[in-house]
Amino acid sequence: MRIKGESFGKSRKVMDTKRFVKKLKDRVLTPIRLVMLSFFVIIIVGTLLLLLPFAIKEPGSLSFIDALFTATSATCVTGLSVASLHDDFTVFGQIVVLLLVQLGGLGFMTLTSTVYIFIRHKISLRKRLSMREDLSQPGLADLKKLTLDVVKLTAAAELTGALLLAIGFSRYYDFGTALWYGLFHSITAFCNAGFDIISGSTSLQTFYSDPYILIVISLLIIVGGIGFVVVSDIFRAGSWRKLKLHTKIVLPVTLALIVIGTVGFLSAEYSNPETLGKMSFGDKLVNAFFQSVTARTAGFASINQGAMTDFSKSLTIVLMFVGACPGGTGGGIKTTTLFVLLATVYATIRQKKEIIIDMHSIGRETLAKAATILTLAVSVAVISLMGLEICMQGRFPWSQLMFEQVSAYATVGLSEGITSSLNTGAKLILSLNMYMGRIGSFGFFMAFSSSVRTQAQVKYPEAGIIL
Repeated sequence: MRIKGESFGKSRKVMDTKRFVKKLKDRVLTPIRLVMLSFFVIIIVGTLLLLLPFAIKEPGSLSFIDALFTATSATCVTGLSVASLHDDFTVFGQIVVLLLVQLGGLGFMTLTSTVYIFIRHKISLRKRLSMREDLSQPGLADLKKLTLDVVKLTAAAELTGALLLAIGFSRYYDFGTALWYGLFHSITAFCNAGFDIISGSTSLQTFYSDPYILIVISLLIIVGGIGFVVVSDIFRAGSWRKLKLHTKIVLPVTLALIVIGTVGFLSAEYSNPETLGKMSFGDKLVNAFFQSVTARTAGFASINQGAMTDFSKSLTIVLMFVGACPGGTGGGIKTTTLFVLLATVYATIRQKKEIIIDMHSIGRETLAKAATILTLAVSVAVISLMGLEICMQGRFPWSQLMFEQVSAYATVGLSEGITSSLNTGAKLILSLNMYMGRIGSFGFFMAFSSSVRTQAQVKYPEAGIIL
């Protein structure tokens, strides 16, 4: 009896230990932290792969910091690069970058969950919560179906884009090269990454007079940027009335930003001989449209970013700061955040107590989150800009550093050509910006908060703060 009692006591201790470990695991590995950890692991693995001697044409020419920067830029679907993928990386290195872009665009949790679904493995609640964070979804309903839709949409869009781009590139390269270029740029465009493998390190400036290639890439960027939920909703709804409120907000805001950007760039650069000035009107219109699309999410460039007018550079910064849509492959504060903030300003000026959109009221929690996202984004920008100025010690004007910082934080990838000239400290600052931008500043800072939402026991009087 004593032996049985000892066995029971041991088994009870084991059970208590397991419960403790599980509770600690649940407390430490929250869904958002799990997403952050997955991206961090991908970046480290990508860095080590890029340091392999057969990933670079000249072994040893890529430092650890440069490999880390490139892996972070690829995983966070940014496109900023300190080395030329065409001139400095081998095909193996290019494939590594492409895989990092694909993992970063879809999200590691989404891909692993898809594998679980196909092998009929049960997906735990924690993984479902992580998937929700990864896909920027408010709830867990139909999450499994949405995940499969994401993978199907991605495969369909990227394969279609690869075929269309291969046809376009076949006019300049042999069949094998055109096919590889088509596949590579289709994936980086849909994932809003902005990496290219065109010789000369000038992004897509070689094809400024080829509307076919620019428009195909633009469409891939737009589809990837508006979000998987929106695309799925469009196919299922069939009419505007049946669309979800989220879709009804995203589509008009996206269209408005594209139109404003196109008109702005066309007007500002129309006579600039360094950008649109020497082009035909048709090419001017297409390139202005392309700049408007790529500035918000992707980072491809068909014109020299450093040669643009100050107005165009400022407009590009604004578009980058706004970014893509929730659930998409781009960064920024998101189009829905911009919409909520503008709707709040409009309602406040009109002295309305409620903000009604399509028979729906925008709640205080949504308003608070939008204001928090904006505040965090501005705070990160200011602190990062000061850090970059300290690191570079006046080598570049603050406007160029601001362009780089916003491009990194919004995971865009556009540059005025100074990325490769940045020192180690500046590269680390931009790497952190890219990481925060891909996770989302709200989620990033929330991951370090251990507070638990509780219902207030006491109702305090409202503070009469003068604004």
